[in-house]
Amino acid sequence: MLQGWQASAHTPAVSLSERVRKAGAALGCDVWARSSGRHVLLGLTGDDAFARVTPLGAGSFGLAFREGAETWEPMLLVDALGDVVEHALVGVGAL
Repeated sequence: MLQGWQASAHTPAVSLSERVRKAGAALGCDVWARSSGRHVLLGLTGDDAFARVTPLGAGSFGLAFREGAETWEPMLLVDALGDVVEHALVGVGAL
């Protein structure tokens, strides 16, 4: 389980896309994350997005994988942010 990268009450607000990128980096992966509406798209550096992270409230996030150029599979997982990012990277074979 990923720990140690979450912002504390004393740190400045960090965007969700930056939190996703930092979670991937903490797992040793070279990733990018970009906001897209209320979602964050996640990709390996140099590649297209392979996953979409969606905030659901109460500290929960949803994970969906890219199905085609413009479509996404149904939400596969709902969990804490670090776990969602970790599962995304496992799913794409980066971990």
